[in-house]
Amino acid sequence: MAPNYPERLRNQKVVVIGGSRGIGLAVAEAFISFGSHVVVVSSTQTSLDAAITLLKSEFPSSTEYIGGRTANVKDEASVSSLIESLASEGGVDHIVYTAVDKRIRGNIVNEDIEKDKELFGVKFWGQVSVAKAIAKYKAIKSGGSYTITGGSLSLKPKPETAVGAAINGAVNSLAKGLAVDLAPLGVRVNAVIPGFVRDVHEKLTPEREALYQRLSKGLLTGSVGTTEDIAETYLYFARAKYTTGTLALVDGGAIFSSA
Repeated sequence: MAPNYPERLRNQKVVVIGGSRGIGLAVAEAFISFGSHVVVVSSTQTSLDAAITLLKSEFPSSTEYIGGRTANVKDEASVSSLIESLASEGGVDHIVYTAVDKRIRGNIVNEDIEKDKELFGVKFWGQVSVAKAIAKYKAIKSGGSYTITGGSLSLKPKPETAVGAAINGAVNSLAKGLAVDLAPLGVRVNAVIPGFVRDVHEKLTPEREALYQRLSKGLLTGSVGTTEDIAETYLYFARAKYTTGTLALVDGGAIFSSA
C-alpha cells in the first residue's frame, strides 16, 4: 500500500507559541491546511483574537479545528500552566515555538544589556521553559515533536549584530541538547533558522518593496522568501520521524552571499 503523505498531519493537535503574527501565524495556517487541530498561543488577548478571527475567515470549513490560549513566555509559571493544561487535556502531537520580542542591532559600545536580557528571556529562556514543562508533564505524545526557532545571524553575523547572533547561537545548541534530553519521551526536537523574510500579511509600502528588491540581489533564489516559505520547514520537522537534533537554515542562500 502506498504511503499517504498528505494525511500524516490530519487530526494532529499542534500548538503554535507565537502564532498570532509573522512566521508563527503562517505556521498555524500551514498546519490547518493539512487538517491539523491548531492552538495558537499569544501573549495578549487582543493579538490572539485578531489571529483567530483571521484564521477562521481563511478556513471557514475548519473553524472547529482552531483554538487559542494566552501565555507570557517571559514568565515560567505562565508557561508551565499552559503546558500542564494541554497535558491534562490528553496531550498534543507537536509544539512549535516562534515567539520573539524584538531584534537587536547596534554598536556594541551602546548595547543596552538590560533590554538584551529581555530578548534572551523570550527567545532563549522561553523555549527552555516550554521544554522543561514538556518533560515535567509529558505534554507531547510519543512520536511527536518540539520545533524551536533561531535565526541566521547565528551562522553569519553582520556588523552590529553580535548579541543577537549570540542569542540565536544559543538556540542552535539548545535544539541539539534538547533532542538528547527529550528522546526518552519519544519527542524529537529540531530548530528552524530563518533568514530575512517578508510577512505575507504585511501592508507593502514603497520603502519595504525597495528593501526587498535590494536584499533579493544577494540571494541565490533571486527573491526574498515569505513567512509561508518558512512555514514549510516546520511542516517537515513535524512529519519527519527520522529527524531530530537538526538545524534547518532557510535563507534563500544568503549565507553564500558576499553581502
